[in-house]
Amino acid sequence: MITLWIGFAVISVALVLAGYALFASGRTGGRGFRAPGMSRADALRLLGDRAASAADAAMARRNLAFVSVDDLELAGVRMRPGAYVVTVTLVTAAVALVGSVVAALAGMPLAWLVYVALVIAVPVGGRFVLSVRASRRRAKFADQLDDTLQLISSGLRAGHSLARAIDAVSREADSPTSEEFARIINENRLGMDLGEAIRRGARRMQSDDLAWTSQAVDIHREVGGNLSEVLDHVSETIRERNQIRRQVKTLSSEGRMSANVLMALPIAIAVILSVLSPGYLNVFVTTSIGVGLVVVSVILFVVGAIWMRAITRIKF
Repeated sequence: MITLWIGFAVISVALVLAGYALFASGRTGGRGFRAPGMSRADALRLLGDRAASAADAAMARRNLAFVSVDDLELAGVRMRPGAYVVTVTLVTAAVALVGSVVAALAGMPLAWLVYVALVIAVPVGGRFVLSVRASRRRAKFADQLDDTLQLISSGLRAGHSLARAIDAVSREADSPTSEEFARIINENRLGMDLGEAIRRGARRMQSDDLAWTSQAVDIHREVGGNLSEVLDHVSETIRERNQIRRQVKTLSSEGRMSANVLMALPIAIAVILSVLSPGYLNVFVTTSIGVGLVVVSVILFVVGAIWMRAITRIKF
């Protein structure tokens, strides 16, 4: 009950501050949250911007790195690091408040254990979401690279320079290829060597195929030759590699599905037992032997997850 009242007190203070920020008027000079004539939506947006700026400043002062600009760009999230941190913090606070109410009403030790796990899982999940989105974006970039090189090769045959052909790709290709090649051409315009800009893009996207392309560009600059023909050969090689990669992914899909089922099964059984028979699993959180078994089970669960992921994840 103490945690419940603390949660209510925190949310009450937050509501009071939010109401003051949104409805206070009559202040000028940028000191108030809501200037005369400003709508509530604009005031809320201004409040969010100030909170994001405060979070950015706090992370800069303390050298914290929960999330960086590069992480958000790789994940395709168009937010400032401070705004993302504020969003995750608000979601965590909401989960903490609702979870404390539900756990207090349930009155079971297992409910409080689930509550703590959920509160911890929200910020961890926020970081995990960025990682997953970045991986998917890199995979999509790799699937588009062979067609991208074909576009560059066609531009070279039409008489354009390499930089001009890449600029055309940045305007005509699909995302994320257009965004990454736009970054490459912008870095080149700012004075960076084009080959180095391509290598930076390859490291950012973790693409061996794009790294080969940068090597082909460097070799062409040293010895000369027909770059469009070289890019055609590289594109054909990448297309064959992508085809084999898709075949490997298809053949290993059964193993990945089995691993996901085995990982979800213990959690699903625990949730079902908690709903159908409340108190049945309380022995695991009320006795020292039960707590020890839970700790051992969690360790084995993590080890098994890493093991199955290593078996089913085939690098090519």
